[in-house]
Amino acid sequence: MEFIVPMGRLSLGGRVLTNALLSISNKYLFVMGMGPDGDYEEHLIEVSSGEAAGIIEAGIDYLTELMGVLDLLLVGLGHELGAELTLKSLPQDPIPRVINWLSTHEGYLNTLGNAWRRLLDGARIGRVDYRLRGRDAVYVIYSGNNITLNLVAEPVVKPLIELTTYTEGKATGVVRVRVGEDVVAKVDLRSFSAFTLLAQIDDQDLRNLPPQLSTKLGEAYPIIMDHVGKLMGIIRGRLSYGENT
Repeated sequence: MEFIVPMGRLSLGGRVLTNALLSISNKYLFVMGMGPDGDYEEHLIEVSSGEAAGIIEAGIDYLTELMGVLDLLLVGLGHELGAELTLKSLPQDPIPRVINWLSTHEGYLNTLGNAWRRLLDGARIGRVDYRLRGRDAVYVIYSGNNITLNLVAEPVVKPLIELTTYTEGKATGVVRVRVGEDVVAKVDLRSFSAFTLLAQIDDQDLRNLPPQLSTKLGEAYPIIMDHVGKLMGIIRGRLSYGENT
């Protein structure tokens, strides 16, 4: 799992990157941004290094706020899907807190993914190839099991959400978020991320789906938007103050 977060300004080795993105996994930090000379830079840093510890420790309050909202988003969506989550406590130290959270959050996603697949298979959607209108802004919170908050900070404007299935019984297929010729996101239909994208289909087009799906997806949408609003508030607060990690 990767946790991709807009950081704004980020200090790295005595230099400041702007428009920085931070991708955190259990082994590495991947830092992307514009260097002082205006050139795009990428840096891969082992999570066990002192440099990684400095980045995480300086941004831990920001990261912890985001982590908390993401957990509560899954609690709310789990309730709608009949998969009640009990959140686990996390270590206090910054690096163990974030790395432990990645593992527990992925476990929550797997639990909700199982509930989504039961709903999906029960709906017996069959073979379809839909191109449905998304809302005015579609937020790609998850892509697979990766957390993509860069696509929350910069949502996809008025896309098509394409749903293609390949089988009659057990539902298999893909969901794509498309703008013109560009596919911004493509996820496995059976992943929980597909549920969060399909929930952002325009109300009228949502009616093309079986009632078992359209009802649950419609109920999920306000939960998603409530938590998206909180995530965007936290991210904008960080970016507007130009924090230097």
